[in-house]
Amino acid sequence: MELSVRPRDDVFTQPGEFPALRARVREMAAGLDIPSVVVYAFDRRTRILPYLFADKMMVPAGVRLIGATLYDCGLTTTRIVLQQWTPRFRPSQARLDGRCPEMLLIGSMQIHAEQAYKLIADTCSMPPSERPLILVGGPKGIYEPWDVFAIGGDPNVTADVAVRGEAFVLAQLLEVLLAYRKSGGTMRQAFEQARRDRALESVLGLVYRPDDPDEAPGCLVDTGTQRIVNDLDELPPALDGFRLLEPPGRHTTLRPGPIELSRLHKHAPIAPLEMTKGCKFHCDFCPIPAFNQRTFRNKSGERLADEMEQVNRHTGIRHFFGTCDNFFNNRKRAEAMLDVLVKRSWDNKRLKNHVRWGTESTQYDACKNLDLMRLARRGGMRALWFGIEDLTGALVKKGQDAESARELFAELDRVGICPMPMMVHHDAQPLLSRGNLSGLINQVIFLRRAGAISMQICSLTPSVGAAGYERMFEDGCVIESVSGRPVGQWQIDGNHVVATSSPSPWLVQMRLLAGYAAFYNPLHLAESLVRPRKRLFLADVGLQVVGMYALARTAVKYLHWAARLWSGPFTRHTSPPAPSWKLISPAELRPPDAEAHHSGPASSAKARVG
Repeated sequence: MELSVRPRDDVFTQPGEFPALRARVREMAAGLDIPSVVVYAFDRRTRILPYLFADKMMVPAGVRLIGATLYDCGLTTTRIVLQQWTPRFRPSQARLDGRCPEMLLIGSMQIHAEQAYKLIADTCSMPPSERPLILVGGPKGIYEPWDVFAIGGDPNVTADVAVRGEAFVLAQLLEVLLAYRKSGGTMRQAFEQARRDRALESVLGLVYRPDDPDEAPGCLVDTGTQRIVNDLDELPPALDGFRLLEPPGRHTTLRPGPIELSRLHKHAPIAPLEMTKGCKFHCDFCPIPAFNQRTFRNKSGERLADEMEQVNRHTGIRHFFGTCDNFFNNRKRAEAMLDVLVKRSWDNKRLKNHVRWGTESTQYDACKNLDLMRLARRGGMRALWFGIEDLTGALVKKGQDAESARELFAELDRVGICPMPMMVHHDAQPLLSRGNLSGLINQVIFLRRAGAISMQICSLTPSVGAAGYERMFEDGCVIESVSGRPVGQWQIDGNHVVATSSPSPWLVQMRLLAGYAAFYNPLHLAESLVRPRKRLFLADVGLQVVGMYALARTAVKYLHWAARLWSGPFTRHTSPPAPSWKLISPAELRPPDAEAHHSGPASSAKARVG
């Protein structure tokens, strides 16, 4: 399931290629009004700790980037719909300026896949002459593209193409399709003609059905591993995505216009921004390194400061979350970014007086850069999330240990940055231990006393795209069904115990609940009031109150799932789920001695993307 990696000298696009590509597409789209809808699929059953509240308070960076790419490519009649805001939205009823969309772009994580299937099914119920081109991206489209074709075995309920890459792949696809669309018809008709002409084959990162189903029955065409944009400053402006958001509500169609930028902070007080991508560690339960082609990328401090200023000025949003895989992965780059943020000011005030932001790092890299924490605080950083996983290193060793955590958290407390550890509970970890820190509750209490402001605890779960994904199934750890009911994709979230070698999975589920209760409780709230932390008092008290409320709601769902696991019976997988389609390369569609013959209006565009 782990993604393949391109040769080291062929990983990146050429410098400046992405902005130049968008400029070409913008020129091709001139005069063409192509209504498009981007939907973030969301399953409300996933609303438990640690995502409760935050899931509705921010606009996911990935789906916003797709909308910004369309907007910057000249497709300005675009709307972004978030299902956590508009759960009743139906694509079949969507109209933009009185017209059916020509493109429906669905972004979905695995845990939200069942909602993505419903969106596809609803769209496919439209008359063929009105149905938009359906593209699916996000983690679901990247790691399991076969699942969005012929859903439920029905060939009429299907996506048209899965995008297995970043926004650059979408822009390449648009360039090819617009070459056909300019001669008339719709984007779906353009796609079908381009597929017939095999004009899509040079766009790396696509999966689609062959034009002739009999040519390769049971197969999907996979055009190969994407190239990625090295300099994240080449991404389209973040503000463009915020211009396109559908207002929250219970409506099934679209409102006449998007949310006014000046009112956006009332609905989304936190704005995610891409800062860095990639991590030096290769944990076998994490898909991040392979997706990033074993590279590390970042935005410049100038670009990041510009985005914070523009978003703050136009929307009033003051809080930002850096969607970093590991902010301190590269000291030189991190220090350069922080230097710029410290010096940036507008309206006669420093950036730190306008905005606050947090991001992610490993404990190891944060400790190596302990001297940068004061600089980070002066640059507006207020919180730092750590993938500690297990303090003893029993699950994975990446430089974490108890004393380093104590020293790091103490320094963060001194400068005024909230330490936010994230833990992974696994089978080898007991609930309690005597004389050491191996127990889950022992580690939770230790981190709380060391200065942790919040806590995230997940169970070890097979993550699609990770190197160790198949092994968990082969070892017989993954639960397939409980009481005859299959485990839903929405339950593969790290919060529901679905992978354990324990004969009593319900006990593992109760351990997660006990771990959270050991952190969020009235005693710790009282302690935060009686012995307040000098610079983190409000954050400490506030997150204890919010955490206890969220825990009460989460406990109901945890107990329900634990009861089902207890009553059973349950079955386990003995092998990984087999793909429902076989992926083949474009070359496998051709006779052995034949060469591809590309003709039609996209030939010049193909030469550029090739």
